[in-house]
Amino acid sequence: MPASSEGTSTGVPASGAKPDWLGHSLWQVPDLEISRIKSWPSIMAMSYHRSGGELMWRGDRPRLVLIRDELPPVLMQVEQGRAWQTPLTEPGTVAFYPPGLTVRAVQPVAARFVQVLWDTDLYSTLLPELDAAASRFELLCPLSDPLLSEIVKSLAQEIEGSFADKILVESLGTVLCIRIARLFVGHLPLPTSGGLSSERSHRVRDFVEAHLGDDLSLTALADIACLSPYHFSRSFKLATGVGPHRYVIQRRIERAKRLLRQTGLPLALIAQETGFADQSHLAQTFRREVGVTPGRFRAAMA
Repeated sequence: MPASSEGTSTGVPASGAKPDWLGHSLWQVPDLEISRIKSWPSIMAMSYHRSGGELMWRGDRPRLVLIRDELPPVLMQVEQGRAWQTPLTEPGTVAFYPPGLTVRAVQPVAARFVQVLWDTDLYSTLLPELDAAASRFELLCPLSDPLLSEIVKSLAQEIEGSFADKILVESLGTVLCIRIARLFVGHLPLPTSGGLSSERSHRVRDFVEAHLGDDLSLTALADIACLSPYHFSRSFKLATGVGPHRYVIQRRIERAKRLLRQTGLPLALIAQETGFADQSHLAQTFRREVGVTPGRFRAAMA
């Protein structure tokens, strides 16, 4: 495979993302059309369409790519190694690229993708035991893994809906990192717990109630409990029966119900008071959880 010339990562439209969302990377790609992109403190998701042709990529962040369309065999080369060809790839297949590799490929046709990038220190932030394991991770392309596919699809749905609250993204990122680690490490020394202590559980719940209107994060809740995000997620679910994100959604809906019953506040203000992105986000979530729109619920309570 002929070598591609290298270019910097400048020039790609990155509306909705931090300026450094690609990290320190070198790349050359055919025509790229980004439909949606969103970044958070340690993770970024992007939906895009790429033309067929030769491409090159080297980045300092791990990335997971979901292929949305059937893709004929792709000729690939890692570093200066031997070129090889992928099989016919079905929609929903993913590919995992660890940081630091120069990957060249010839993609025969245009296709749609969703790409998720995250900081390398996310592993140790979520679970310190993952830090050493991350150095063993290798290129996996293609990879048929329904759980990873669903995680990337969920992130794509969130950014396309323009809502994507922080606690959901961090929860998905936690599962994603653990799943990838388990592909390379036969047995992870994951912590176990019988659940949160009563004192820690009350502390977390009180914090949630006091900050329902904020963009709550999994990391902040884990810090309140003095646990890693992964350990906290497992312990919280054991203690409450639901995960942190699900619990926060339930509490937001209950507060929205109370405000709808007891006040005449506009729906836009209720959305703000209960931590939803806007009135549309409140209406969508409320209808999914309760079965009716906030307006119909208020009318029925009158």
